[in-house]
Amino acid sequence: MKHILRYAPIAAALLLITSCASKKAITDGTQLPTQTSKTDKNAEKEAARQSLQFVQRIANNNVATENILTSGDFTLQLGSKEITVPAKLSMRKDECIRIQLLMPILRSELARIEFTPNYVLLLDRYHKEYIKASYSEVSFLANNGLSFYSLQALFWNQLIAPGAKTVTEADLKKFVADVAAGSSRVPVTLKAGNITYKWSVDAATALIKGADITYKSATHGTSSLTWTYNDFNTVGQKKFPTTQQFGFSTNYGGSNHAAQVTLQMASPKTSTNWDTKTEVSSKYRKVEVDELLRKITSLQ
Repeated sequence: MKHILRYAPIAAALLLITSCASKKAITDGTQLPTQTSKTDKNAEKEAARQSLQFVQRIANNNVATENILTSGDFTLQLGSKEITVPAKLSMRKDECIRIQLLMPILRSELARIEFTPNYVLLLDRYHKEYIKASYSEVSFLANNGLSFYSLQALFWNQLIAPGAKTVTEADLKKFVADVAAGSSRVPVTLKAGNITYKWSVDAATALIKGADITYKSATHGTSSLTWTYNDFNTVGQKKFPTTQQFGFSTNYGGSNHAAQVTLQMASPKTSTNWDTKTEVSSKYRKVEVDELLRKITSLQ
C-alpha cells in the first residue's frame, strides 16, 4: 500500500499523459452517368450534412466557463492493486489542469499533478520529490501524441483538434459522425497520422459519453487511452461530467502495462480565486521520469 500510494500521482499523470473513392459504370467502352451514381452522390452529400450538423451540436455543448473547481475521490487501479484517496480537481481554460491527492481524514496534500501548456509537474509532498518536464521529455506523452490541449479537451469533455488549441468551425468537417447508425450512441471518428480518435456520443443530447484514442507506432506497438463520462451536472448553462474514468494500455520496457483512474466529483464551482502556478521548494529533490516509470511498472 505504501509503494502504490507513493507512485500513484506519477502513474496517474502518465495516464493523462497522455480523412472518397468514385465508382465508374462502363458500357460498350463508354462511361455513362447513371441514376445509381447520382443517388450515391446525393446520399453522400446528405450523410456529410447530417454528420456536420451533429458535430456542431457536440461543439455547442462545450462548457463556456473559464474555471472549474471540484472535489471528490480519486481511485487508481494499477494491475491488481487499487487505492482511493480524497482529491481536488482545479482547471483554468488554456492555463492549468491540477489534481491534488489528499490524506484521508486529515485532508492534507499528499501529491499534486499539474499540467500547463509548457510543462508537466508532478509533486510528491510526502517524500519531497518532483518531476518538472516538457511534454517532449515525457516519453509516454510524446510517443502517443498527447499535448496539454488534447488532455484539456478530454478533461473538459470536448472534441480534440490534433495540433491545435481548440476545434474551429472549419475543423468540424474533419470529424465523421455516423448518424445513420440509428442507435442511442453515435460514433464520431477522426484520423490524424498514426492516431485514431473515436468518440461515443449520446444521440439525443449530443453529449460525449466516451473517447478512445489509439496510437500505432513501429517502435512502441499499439497504445490506447480510453475515457468515459457520467453523472453530468450543470456548469453555467452547459453540462459537465462529474464522474470521469480513464485508462491506458501501452508497451513499456518490452512488457504490456495497463492502469485506470476514476475521478468521482461533486458540485463543480467556477471560482477564479486560485493560483495556477505552483512554486517548488528548494527542499524538494528532482527525479527523472524514466526512474519512476521503472518503479511504477514494477508494482504491477
